[in-house]
Amino acid sequence: MKNYSEPQPVPIGTLFFKVACILLMVVTSLSFMALYVPPEVFVLFQWIGVLLPLLLLCNLLFLLICLYKRTWYSICPIIALLANFHYYPHKFQMHHQEKENASEIKFATYNVHEFKMIYNISSIEQIAAYLFTNKVNTLCLQEVPEDYTIAELKNKFPSLPYVVVTGGKSKEHQLAILSSYPLDSIATISFPERPNCALFADMTVNNEKIRIGNFHLQTTNWNQVKGNLINPKNTSSSWADALGTISSNFKFRGRQVDSLRHVLDRSPHPLIISGDFNNTPVSYGYKTIKGDLKDAYREAGNGYGYTYRYFMKLFRIDFVLYSGTKIHAENYRTGSIDFSDHLPVLVDLGIQ
Repeated sequence: MKNYSEPQPVPIGTLFFKVACILLMVVTSLSFMALYVPPEVFVLFQWIGVLLPLLLLCNLLFLLICLYKRTWYSICPIIALLANFHYYPHKFQMHHQEKENASEIKFATYNVHEFKMIYNISSIEQIAAYLFTNKVNTLCLQEVPEDYTIAELKNKFPSLPYVVVTGGKSKEHQLAILSSYPLDSIATISFPERPNCALFADMTVNNEKIRIGNFHLQTTNWNQVKGNLINPKNTSSSWADALGTISSNFKFRGRQVDSLRHVLDRSPHPLIISGDFNNTPVSYGYKTIKGDLKDAYREAGNGYGYTYRYFMKLFRIDFVLYSGTKIHAENYRTGSIDFSDHLPVLVDLGIQ
């Protein structure tokens, strides 16, 4: 017969589960800090923001286990899931999609992956045809090969006669803005530590000036570092190098968005900012660029939101943001095409 007056030993498995449940709750609940703490100050919060989908799935699994065991520890995953209520509107939206509308700006942004499909077959003709079919009249492109000239882009996108590019340097990708509306006041913002940059141009629509921004922020370099993790000679060293590289790139992006924020604050015109941010919506980079701008997906999206085709389609890293005081999003959608590792983002924007 047990003596209940004496302390009972706790099984090591049960203890481990309880500790893991509490730690998972604490880490997941701190995701909002990724929005406010610069990566230069504490980069770990940016990792939490990136891993948030997996952390939430783990909490959901722990919740099911806790409910099955009928333990009060189920409160831990519930707290974690509720603490991330800010995240869910960035992944799921329900808006009515208009099939046809008379929006002044049929906008698209697309990281074209150097216009290369599988086996390095050129995709520019297919991309141009797709965007023409969708009546796009203003287009921002990232990762345009450095040898593509303005004349070549005009030739491939004949419905978009106004073209500006950043100007390619050796082994560097270009940014391009193409439009059926006149473009002027062209400016390129370079980042001293990396070849990534931002391209601005003022577009005239119905006698209104709108400043277009096309951004391609520092990449994670995952595609470069993952090769070292496959059958490495020194596993611990390879993983340490990979995590260090990605963490450094968080910091590079943090400095880049800080400098761009100052540029955006000085704009005399309404803004449409788009591009490949290489940041999720739960990141310092996204929040810094967004500021008071509207996120087109949150305002007009429908269904599950992602723009990066790999990593189980978990990430939305390509954005269209705009000044809500003068511009409004009427439709938002992503193209179901596989010409790149990203999806094109298409947004119909009206001018108020």
